[in-house]
Amino acid sequence: MNRVVAASLGQPFLVILMMLVLIGAGARSLQRLPVDAYPDLSPPIVEIITQWPGHTAEEVERLITVPMEIGMTGIPKTDNVRSISLYGLSDVVITFHEGAGDDYTRQQVFNLLPGVSLPSGVTPSVSPLSSPSGLIYRYVLQSSDRSPMELKTLEAWTIEPQYKSVPGVADDSGFGGGTMQYQVLLDPVKVAGAGLSVQQVEASLTANNSNAGGGFYSQGGQFYYVRGLGRMETLEDIGNVVLAVHNGTPILLKDVGRVTIGIAPRLGEFGFEKQNDAVEGVILLRKGEKTQDVLKGVEAKTKELNEQILPKDVKVVPFYDRSDLIALTTKVVEDNLLRGMVLVVVILIFFLYDFRAGLIVATTIPLALLFAFICLDLQQASANLLSIGAIDFGILVDGAVVMVENIYRQIAERKGTSLSIKEVILDAAAEVDRPLFYAVAVIVASFLPIYVLSGPSGTLFKPMADTMVFALVGSLIVTLVLLPVLCAHFMRNGVRERRNAVFEAIKSVYTKGLDACLARPWWTTGAATIVLAVSLLLIPFIGGEFMPQLDEGALWVRATMPYTISYDESAKITPQIRDILRSFPEVTTVASELGRPDDGTDSTGFFNVEFYVGLKPYSEWTGRYRTKAALTQAINQKLQSFPGIIFNYTQPAEDAVDEAESGLKSALAVKVFGPNLDTLQQKGKAIKQILEKVRGIHDVTLVKELGQPSLTIKINRAAIARYGVNVDDINALITTAIGGDVATQVVQQEKQFDLVVRLDRPYRDTPEEIGNIPVATPGGQQIPLKEFADIQVTNGASFIYRQNNSRYIGVQFSVEGRDLAGAVEDGIQQVNKKVVMPQGYHLDWGGEYTEYTASRAQLNVILPLTLALIFLLLFTLYSNFKFPLITVLGVLLSAPVGGIVALWLTGTPFSVSSGIGFLALFGVSVQTAVVYISYVNELRRSGTDITEAIREGAILRLRPIMMTALVAALGLLPAALSTGVGTDTQRPFALVIVSGLFTRLLISIFLMPALYALVARPDDRLEV
Repeated sequence: MNRVVAASLGQPFLVILMMLVLIGAGARSLQRLPVDAYPDLSPPIVEIITQWPGHTAEEVERLITVPMEIGMTGIPKTDNVRSISLYGLSDVVITFHEGAGDDYTRQQVFNLLPGVSLPSGVTPSVSPLSSPSGLIYRYVLQSSDRSPMELKTLEAWTIEPQYKSVPGVADDSGFGGGTMQYQVLLDPVKVAGAGLSVQQVEASLTANNSNAGGGFYSQGGQFYYVRGLGRMETLEDIGNVVLAVHNGTPILLKDVGRVTIGIAPRLGEFGFEKQNDAVEGVILLRKGEKTQDVLKGVEAKTKELNEQILPKDVKVVPFYDRSDLIALTTKVVEDNLLRGMVLVVVILIFFLYDFRAGLIVATTIPLALLFAFICLDLQQASANLLSIGAIDFGILVDGAVVMVENIYRQIAERKGTSLSIKEVILDAAAEVDRPLFYAVAVIVASFLPIYVLSGPSGTLFKPMADTMVFALVGSLIVTLVLLPVLCAHFMRNGVRERRNAVFEAIKSVYTKGLDACLARPWWTTGAATIVLAVSLLLIPFIGGEFMPQLDEGALWVRATMPYTISYDESAKITPQIRDILRSFPEVTTVASELGRPDDGTDSTGFFNVEFYVGLKPYSEWTGRYRTKAALTQAINQKLQSFPGIIFNYTQPAEDAVDEAESGLKSALAVKVFGPNLDTLQQKGKAIKQILEKVRGIHDVTLVKELGQPSLTIKINRAAIARYGVNVDDINALITTAIGGDVATQVVQQEKQFDLVVRLDRPYRDTPEEIGNIPVATPGGQQIPLKEFADIQVTNGASFIYRQNNSRYIGVQFSVEGRDLAGAVEDGIQQVNKKVVMPQGYHLDWGGEYTEYTASRAQLNVILPLTLALIFLLLFTLYSNFKFPLITVLGVLLSAPVGGIVALWLTGTPFSVSSGIGFLALFGVSVQTAVVYISYVNELRRSGTDITEAIREGAILRLRPIMMTALVAALGLLPAALSTGVGTDTQRPFALVIVSGLFTRLLISIFLMPALYALVARPDDRLEV
């Protein structure tokens, strides 16, 4: 290391030139570096969506979902296969192991899809390449005089293709507004009177809507295409289709029914503010793309649509833009970093009592960060709130503090000697460069186990580890290469160490305490052990959770209505809820999504209504509610006026990720697996009743799968045989006459609209009317449907959940007023005690609790691994066991105390964030011990007595030890104290480090000399 310092002092111009290059390259990398609010925490998934209109959940499960699951079984790197079957829709989600490439997973699915046997006419589709948290932009179409159907048509045929053309956009999914159709609404009496059947009408429409190509011919030196134009273009064209000819008189379609433009049966509805039926667009980010770059393209496309493409009376109005969250979180991070930097510089100047020395040390901060940005840019990584916000400037300058403090002290002490300034700096650097290198290596080592983490915790913290490791390496380079050069230039005329009265008073008190501790080293060690033991007693009262909630500055409210509720009834209640949400002054925007979009990308029904609630910045909240939790509680109290509706509260991106993790619309759930739906529902009810009585568990919801009324038309085979009618004839009548069947498409320029045939509404709205639908027999008779079938109302399944080829039912819940681990483990204990599961049935407590237990198990391995790695590095430094042993023992006895006490005092549960904080704390805490032990060894090598070396080393190294500990703690103090959007994940991390470093400083300055005194012997091998 000393050769590096010597080379730098010999080539100062080259060093300055290298640093200028670093500044230029770092600034360019910073401009190129994409920044997102939070990393994508969802696992690799492929979603297969299959629509089969008109069919019940049981039929969809039996004929689509189960064959699809069997077909996808055995794909390598698969974690699990989940599905939901509901009316007209099958949604199969395949979750893969972390690290499975998106191209690989999707190609595997595409390879197997053709081999899945599905009903005729059913075509599955694979969802776009986007993650659950990839929703980056929402907009609503506004027009003064256009109907929702017209706006939906513009959305589908004009706006969506435009947004999909933006690089990085995976999909633009429309929601709301009616899907335009050309509808043929038949009068069954007139159809029967004409001697026709509904199927014959449909066949005639299909046969009368096509163009033909007749090749070409040549004439006059030119060739001409031959085209036959027979496609229907207007309502009049459709009405004039000939169905049959009786006695020379054509029977036209308009003679047996009416032709109109209408909308497809509604699967959902989007509401915005006071508009009950509006049209929304949801833009999804393609996986692997940079959010900011894509949003710039999307925002530019919005401007182009509004100014050049759309009619003047139609505007695209965004109401959710991820860039707003990015800007808000970035500002929070910038404010915390600025405050931390100021605190660090103030501490440096205070202790060194020299402005020059303080600024020389402070130069490490921007240069180390620029080095990190270059490295991140080279690996094409992106920065996020945690990876940048968790940077501790104090940790970055710790090495610089020790280096500059020692240089400063040596220059002051050797003033007037014959040594040149460069020789003094070289000697001063030689005392600390080797321990500094190993101290930084230990800190880097404390972050390396983060790379072992898997799942969401690994995804969240690996970017932070990247940033910190790169910045630490950059700080070491700056400390060894640049700082000696700057000291040689700015201190070339010498320095005079001014008397710092405050520090002298601290040192005087410390010296007295140190003498007392050295007189009784065993008592000192025992006292430190007792303090640690008392703090460990607080652990059972801290509780645990997987991860602090990532505040997005918005609310996502879910209303779960009775599962059999109709679209019309749900559409009446939804605006009332929206009005209540809008009544709060803290709310800026309210939008609602009832049911599901037409493309089936959200597998739910009319019972499910989700509300996006935009909020003002917290700094603008001047009313009675000052926190999001208080506002949520007030909203919930008002919404209790809707009996029978269960409300849950989360956030937009969090809700999507939770659903991807658990398969249910909740972050926490217990799943009951087994074959029989009745038994599943019975056990689910029993579990729900138990969980409702567990302290801290709220919003318990049983996902009732049974109870959906349906009109069953059971065909009587003997009856149809008497008239020569086939089952297919009856089924085709049910499909077309009642449900409506697409006969063909009407093409208008580049737009295509379905032409649907069905009976007019008065003839299909009740069981009696359906029973009277005439069935045409081969003998020319028209017999009522009720003569061929038993028609009755029965109960079936609303939807059927499956996972890994087994049915399950879910009991969803949330945890409030208690730590997650304590509440769930209490619930598990109560359920296991009171609910007996039959043979073939079992429970699975999934969602966030699964992630918590997995991350806790990983941390139980990683923490000892970190200590072992630190010990190995220290052994390499000292070439013996005793000094690494007392270093690790000193860290264990002092550092955890502050972190544990801080978690208990603030009511912060132990999480992955705080666990990573302890990892970093251990690494940083080792540095002060290394600085002390190496200096004592240096004194002993120069001939100083062991006792005197221990005492003198402690007193002389008090200032650098206090400086390194305080700058490291105060650098993260703003992050530990900050609140609001963008602070949740980094606060536990910072809280542990800040508190732990304070107790580490207070205890270690007495403990480390005592431990050294206990193990030191005259024949020790002394390395520095």
